[in-house]
Amino acid sequence: MKKVLMHIKHRLYLYVTLDFIIALIVGNVWDISKVNIKPVSIFAVFLMLYPMLTGLMIERVKKAGRNYKLIISSLTFAFIIASVTAYIISRTILVSQPELAFAILMVGAIPCSNMLIGWSGIADASVEDALVIAVSGLLLIPFVSPIILKLTGAGLVHFQAGKLIINLLLLILIPLILGLWTRRTIIRRRSMEYFMEVKKVFPGISSLGILLIVFVSVAKVASLAVNKPIIFLLVLGGLITYYIIQTLLAVLAAKLLGFRYQQGMILILSAVASSQAISLSIAATMFSSMTVFALSFKPIIQVFYIMLLIYGMGPWLKRFLSIDD
Repeated sequence: MKKVLMHIKHRLYLYVTLDFIIALIVGNVWDISKVNIKPVSIFAVFLMLYPMLTGLMIERVKKAGRNYKLIISSLTFAFIIASVTAYIISRTILVSQPELAFAILMVGAIPCSNMLIGWSGIADASVEDALVIAVSGLLLIPFVSPIILKLTGAGLVHFQAGKLIINLLLLILIPLILGLWTRRTIIRRRSMEYFMEVKKVFPGISSLGILLIVFVSVAKVASLAVNKPIIFLLVLGGLITYYIIQTLLAVLAAKLLGFRYQQGMILILSAVASSQAISLSIAATMFSSMTVFALSFKPIIQVFYIMLLIYGMGPWLKRFLSIDD
């Protein structure tokens, strides 16, 4: 089982792609458009977030770096600049599809959390700074994201900001508290070494939740999506445009702010990466299937784009921003 979960973690983009295709086929063979997927979505949400937040060692923030210029600029990009970029795209490329437009607003308003740490390690960036930014962003999401969505989503989708705040608090705080208790219990009863070994399978378990919510969400609107292929092109165009704009702005900002590669890459990743689990979770429990459908593209596009960013643009970024000695 451990090998299977590790394989899913490292090949998530392939499994999401396959999951997406199978869901389209199933949704067109059987009509499940009227099926209530909320109970399954709630279970998938917990399956996504609980392991993820169990593995996020929030206690280490006290020992992590305190590069306040990087922290503030990264959080500004993650919440504010990203939301402005998403707003422009929602009113241009996706203006004819309000539910898809709202999905791109969620991409901008709900930044990356623990995956920022993982991507930073892969990119040889400052993992200590990434930890502080990831935890800070995670704790800000329930309070900042609803305000941003209320402001940018006006006229697109009606929702109660108060209800969104409560849902986000429940989605984040309950798994966070349970994760903290689980982590401390494992370490106390076994050892830190044992926990670090068990921790390796947590992303794989979270991935199962992502696959489940993508499947039920895509299958529910599959017939509509297949009959209107323009939806695929609009979502694809909107996401790619978002990533390119955010990358260009973040690279420029990193250079102007004088960040070396190890810190500059954190700023770039904060600007580009957004939370797959939280955005899908909140969409599945509060918003339309079409919004969830659009967000189901994101794990596929985001993983491929960030891999291109790290491995394709990485050598150039190291020269452009310079590497710390």
